[in-house]
Amino acid sequence: MTERSLGNCIACHALPGQTGVLSSFGPSLQGVGARYTAAQLQQWVVDARQIHAQTLMPPFGTAQGLNRVANTQALLTPEQITQVLATLAQWR
Repeated sequence: MTERSLGNCIACHALPGQTGVLSSFGPSLQGVGARYTAAQLQQWVVDARQIHAQTLMPPFGTAQGLNRVANTQALLTPEQITQVLATLAQWR
């Protein structure tokens, strides 16, 4: 979640336990596991456009509907998404 080539969540979100400069572009992920169900978290990560059509959050689980992408594969693999979701669910 902090790796630039693998989602780079910290570019837009403050993460629990993070120190230093915190991004405020997107909402903090502190307590996200208590605010959303597992299914909602998955939808946010896989393709947030299904929840909020005008979101600036990139779809990490699909490249469908994107313009000018160099690679038509999703940014994250299903296994990587599972790891992200497990982390998000723990942040209560």
